[in-house]
Amino acid sequence: MRATILTRLRTAAPARGDALLARVLSALVGVPVILGLIHLGGVAYALAAAAVLCAASLELTGALYGSGRGPLRVWGQPAPAYLALAIMGLLTAAAHHGADRWAGALTLSVALSLLWALRRPRPVEALSLWLPLVATVAYLGLLGGHLVLLRRLPDGRELTLLAVFGAFAVDTAAYMVGRTVGRRKLAPHLSPGKTWEGTLGGLGLGSLVIVFINWATGLRLSTGEIAVLAPLMAMAATLGDLCESFLKRGAGVKDASTAIPGHGGFLDRLDSVLFVVPLVYYWRLLVSG
Repeated sequence: MRATILTRLRTAAPARGDALLARVLSALVGVPVILGLIHLGGVAYALAAAAVLCAASLELTGALYGSGRGPLRVWGQPAPAYLALAIMGLLTAAAHHGADRWAGALTLSVALSLLWALRRPRPVEALSLWLPLVATVAYLGLLGGHLVLLRRLPDGRELTLLAVFGAFAVDTAAYMVGRTVGRRKLAPHLSPGKTWEGTLGGLGLGSLVIVFINWATGLRLSTGEIAVLAPLMAMAATLGDLCESFLKRGAGVKDASTAIPGHGGFLDRLDSVLFVVPLVYYWRLLVSG
């Protein structure tokens, strides 16, 4: 068994070395920037979150509406993509001013997107235009808005660090374990590259990193709290990864884009974060009463 694993490691290394190097270099640039923005908080952090969500919305609408079919394209993007951009900006700004305003803006956004689609004379055409847009609003606006909501909490800086880098840790552990010893496919109909070995490695190693982040950030969650929260975060990260694979598979694309070398697009980098951040946010509200 040991010889088999070593053989797989030696075989995999040359073919995947460039991708791994690009992944590491991107992380070396991106991690300090993310750390700095989370530390700053406030308007700078909200603007950065809005920019990332807007970039991801362009990737998602581009994939869901496809190329060569669907609505009119403006400057290379489907026309609804610009409505999605406006909605992402609105929701992020509202979240910066509190959960109540964010919830109201989310309701308004869904209603306005439906009114926009109803302008079409044929219901089937209207529905085909509206569903990708509302999926983008739900996936990025609803889930992504918690990036700002979580940071606004009294201990939001530490919680955001825990959620974001905990999700990254699960992703990275799953990637490394899956690439080296992964054999049994987890969900080949969604993502042929994901394996049970990688998933379990992500859950186990990611949970350990989450425990470390809890200590390093000074959150000092109790042993009982972190024993429950860490595996839940790891499972949420895995679920987020699978959900994004479902969206990409349905749209017929492998990566959302090539914006981040070694990682794919913004959507690819956000997939696990979008599920972990809301979990941590509502867990904190529940625990703090």
